[in-house]
Amino acid sequence: MANKIGASVSIDIAGVEARIESIPADEGGQATLRISGRQKGKSVAGPLMLSEKQLIELLYKASLSGVLSNNFIGQLREKIEI
Repeated sequence: MANKIGASVSIDIAGVEARIESIPADEGGQATLRISGRQKGKSVAGPLMLSEKQLIELLYKASLSGVLSNNFIGQLREKIEI
């Protein structure tokens, strides 16, 4: 069964779409995040390679669009003291 996507954002990295998607929780479960790469509509085989700058851009867009929850952002702030 395919996962239902709640929200997603992506950035282009040299023709590869780097994407973060939120997957709503199942009954009583916890929501999850999927980070993936796609090229020409197909999943990229192997790991998604991002520079720190690209990762920051992807996380920034995800926080603004609601892909990342306020709870996640708060916990991240606590962990890295920002």
